[in-house]
Amino acid sequence: MNKVVPIMMAMALTAPLSLSAMPVEAINDISGEAAVVVESATKPEFTSHSAEQISKADDANVLLKKRLHGLQQYQAAFNQTVTDAQGNIVHEAQGTLTMMRPNKLRWETTFPDETLLIADGEAVWNIDTFVEQVTIISQDQAIKDNPIVLLTANDDETWNSFVISKLDDAKASSTLEQYQIVPKSTDGQIKSLTLGFNSDGILSTLDMLDAQDQTSALVFSNQDLDFAIDTAKDNLFSVDVPQSYIIDDQR
Repeated sequence: MNKVVPIMMAMALTAPLSLSAMPVEAINDISGEAAVVVESATKPEFTSHSAEQISKADDANVLLKKRLHGLQQYQAAFNQTVTDAQGNIVHEAQGTLTMMRPNKLRWETTFPDETLLIADGEAVWNIDTFVEQVTIISQDQAIKDNPIVLLTANDDETWNSFVISKLDDAKASSTLEQYQIVPKSTDGQIKSLTLGFNSDGILSTLDMLDAQDQTSALVFSNQDLDFAIDTAKDNLFSVDVPQSYIIDDQR
C-alpha cells in the first residue's frame, strides 16, 4: 500500500496514501511576501515581478487565505487515485479526511485496507492495526516544506515559504476555482499542490505531485463544515494506544 499521501498530508499539514508544477530554481521574495502569479498548472512563471504580477500575487494570496479561512473545520469522504509518471494507476483508496485549525488532521481509509493517521498538533501518529504498531514522528519535522500545511496553518511565516498561483479559468483543468502551491525550497518530498474549490467555496479536489513524479488525486464528497467541535477535540484527534501495540517513537 502506498502510504505517501497521508503521511505527506500530515507531514505537510500539520499522508499512508499519497497527495503539479515543475521544480522552481529561483524564486525571490516580494517585500517579504510569497511571490504569487497567475499561470498554468504545469509550468508557472516566477521570473519577473511587474506591478501587474504583484497585484495578481496579492489577489491570489488573499483569495486562497479567504477560502481556507472558511475551513476552520472540515470533514469529507474521499476517493483517491495515485498515478505514476507514465499515467498508470498504482494505488486507489477510499476513506474520510477530517481537519481542524490549527494543525489537526485525521486520515482514515476503509478501502482497500483500514488505516488511521492522526496529527494532533504536536506529533503525527501512524497506526497500523494489522501489525499492531504505532509510529510517531514530530509534526514540525513532518510538515517541513510541504504545501499541505497551508490547509491548517495561519501564520505568515509558513505562508511565505510557498509560491501561490491562481489558475486562470481558461488554463484550469476543471470548472473549479483552482490554486497551485509550490514550495520555495526544492528539498521537500512534494513538488506542488493544487486545490480546487466549488461554486460554494468548499474544497472539492486536491492534487499533489511528489518527488517521485507520482500524482495523488483526491476527490471529496459529503463535505461537512459544522461537525461537533468538542467531540472532535476529544475523540477524533486523540490517540489511545493499546498496551499490546509496539510503539516506534521517532520524535
